[in-house]
Amino acid sequence: MNTTLRKRETLASDDIVCRCKSITKSEIMEAVAVCGGDLTEISRSTGAGSVCGGCTPRIGQLAGQNTMAPAVLTSKEKIDQNHWRLTFDVNRQFGLPAADILLEVPIGGRGHARSYTVTRSSEGSLEITVRREANGIVSRWLCDLADDTHFIQISDPFGGVSIPDATRPVFLACGIGVTPALAFARAEPERRCLVHWWVRGNEAPGLMTHVRAELEKTQSTLKIHDTSNGAGRLMPGKAVDWVRAQLVPHCDTPHLCGPQGFLDTTSTALEAVGWPKDALRIASFQYTPGQGAGATQPELNRHRDFKLPQDAVRTKSFHLRAAQAPVAKMREARAFLQQFYHEVGASTPMEDRLLAVTRQLRRTGTYEHTSEELAFGARLAWRNANRCIGRFFWQSLTVRDLRGLDPSLKGYDLAHAVFAEVLQHIEFGTNGGDLRPSITVFPPDRSIFIENGQLILYAGYQRADGSIIGDPKNLGITKQAQAQGWRGAGTDFDILPVMITVDGETFSFDLPADTVAEVDIEHPEVARVRDLRLRWFALPAVANMALDLGGVVYSAAPSNGFYMGTEIGSFNLGDPKRYDRLPQMAKALGLRTDNDNPLWRDQALLELNRAVLHSFRKAGMRMLDHHDLSSWFDRFRSDETQSGRPVFGHWPWIVPPMSANLSNVWHDASLKNIILKPGYFYQTAADVTARTSGS
Repeated sequence: MNTTLRKRETLASDDIVCRCKSITKSEIMEAVAVCGGDLTEISRSTGAGSVCGGCTPRIGQLAGQNTMAPAVLTSKEKIDQNHWRLTFDVNRQFGLPAADILLEVPIGGRGHARSYTVTRSSEGSLEITVRREANGIVSRWLCDLADDTHFIQISDPFGGVSIPDATRPVFLACGIGVTPALAFARAEPERRCLVHWWVRGNEAPGLMTHVRAELEKTQSTLKIHDTSNGAGRLMPGKAVDWVRAQLVPHCDTPHLCGPQGFLDTTSTALEAVGWPKDALRIASFQYTPGQGAGATQPELNRHRDFKLPQDAVRTKSFHLRAAQAPVAKMREARAFLQQFYHEVGASTPMEDRLLAVTRQLRRTGTYEHTSEELAFGARLAWRNANRCIGRFFWQSLTVRDLRGLDPSLKGYDLAHAVFAEVLQHIEFGTNGGDLRPSITVFPPDRSIFIENGQLILYAGYQRADGSIIGDPKNLGITKQAQAQGWRGAGTDFDILPVMITVDGETFSFDLPADTVAEVDIEHPEVARVRDLRLRWFALPAVANMALDLGGVVYSAAPSNGFYMGTEIGSFNLGDPKRYDRLPQMAKALGLRTDNDNPLWRDQALLELNRAVLHSFRKAGMRMLDHHDLSSWFDRFRSDETQSGRPVFGHWPWIVPPMSANLSNVWHDASLKNIILKPGYFYQTAADVTARTSGS
């Protein structure tokens, strides 16, 4: 059966407002009918706006509130290679120092919103300090392109730093998390504060000079811990002793701001020495309407004794080896829940949760994860993915929980419903070019398997003479699609249908052309490269791997990150066993390909990769080059080490396929290929059928 589903009817009129939580316009309007214009209640009832806050302006509009106002960029100053200072003329009133605002900017014909700390404010003006992230769509646009001709909007300020007059303000900051300290010192220059700042000095020389000069004006104390070579890091094993030596419980009020690993280390150390809860402020980059900085959070139950890798479940294969026996399932459930309670915590005591899981396993042979457990487990599986160089971004994974899919659906109707959510996932993940790491998790107890290795694939056809049109890697899946009745146009870049197998029966669904974002490849200097008519799709969404989480296997859990340039240039288009376009590329470049130029392939490969990066950036599609991503992997290892966790990796997969020895991983013999659960594992349709047939 070959079925074309253009889009769910609701997509045209009921578009997604909150992409982080996949909340639609109709859901927001239902909440508005109940909550009125109260944005706090709308957020609490729907979850919309509770992650990045980028949708809050539109929620306000739907609720009949104008939460945004125009802002004019009046100055832009480069502090160093990674940091910029931007000033805006605004019509806003500011309360607490270091308040945050949502900044909405026009990129690629649509609004993108991000929150920033206001580092200086006065009547009619505000300043923000921006770190230009290599992977940041908004930060790159602000630093590289924004000027006073662009229509920019800002929200009302929210949050801010509130520290009692009776105590000394102390800021424990990491990286760009120093901005609240900078804002506080400027807003309250009569109050001397102490700032401990962990920062990579080689990445922020100008920012360090700037912060030091501003704090000296108030006679505040700045202590910089340079983490460039690892020596200055605050290690979990030493953090408690450091807190005891540096902070005074009855005199200091610490304000914490930085990456999650840093926050975990510092807050755990403060908690371990019995730091008063009312004398602690933890900055959050998440925005909930009506919630200011330092708001009281419920106390969570924790598990203190989990160690990696000793207490985690190991496996010896990247292919799925699911726990079958009840004892094995309980072992994996216990290990995962102990890690969840160690790193996240929950309102329910761990002993009560383990008892409930044990009873459910005995009664049904499986158990159900809470939403929080599923979200953490999916992200943890990414963190454990030792073949992935992009794990630094593991905490940014958005988890779309589709376990509540209508249980009455069977056969084609079930496959159809899964495909409708696949379309949503593609739209959500592509995000207009600002690609968003995301995963859609379908029910684990249904026999659902997506046959495609990725949601988006190009077909491969073999001619009678043995030559191949399209992608040689996809010959098998193309034949499978043709057996289902699909017929492609026979070009090099025919998009395959999505094939979904339920209860052993496979159904095929065409992807509408307007669903898939594709990029035509052109060279920044050589016009003839465009004549090669190369292209590639923007969203790399793995579709057929299983999420093995705490003894529960989710066979249908498509997920995406974003491309590293060499994945397309070196592997997909350049590899002789794939599209093999280096000879054509060399010709377009005018290269000699005889014995006098034995490195012509290398030259062509470099220029092909340049063309891919240039084309994706020109199209506004998020992508990183292999040098940047290798640096992000180094930062991932640094953050994990700071959090007391070892990092494992499969060396042939982590080392980039181009200029390999320029990556630090090339020279690192310590990286061990240890495979942990939770994780993502290869599986087959037969695996799914065998596992679910008895459920």
